[in-house]
Amino acid sequence: MRPYTSEEISAFAKWLTQACQEVGLTAEQYGAKVRIIAQSHFLTEEVECRPDGDGNLRWWWSWGKPIAARNDSARVLTPDEVDDLVDVIRQVVTLPIRRRP
Repeated sequence: MRPYTSEEISAFAKWLTQACQEVGLTAEQYGAKVRIIAQSHFLTEEVECRPDGDGNLRWWWSWGKPIAARNDSARVLTPDEVDDLVDVIRQVVTLPIRRRP
């Protein structure tokens, strides 16, 4: 597997940032990382595009796990599966906040 350049990785991050913004999420790019800020500002997530142990480029949650498909947690998403990736991210950052009674 050939190594990816920082320009290629940043291009994937830019693509994800724009896709998140198109569906109404606030997203900011910082190199290979994309910060998604929920409307409530309580659920902010930062994902990063970087190679896995085998050199395959993947998206990673802030807690260090690769991002998997919404309906198949065994299938890790590739960087160019942006629509599926946005769906998974939106599911995480738009969870309703539980209010204490």
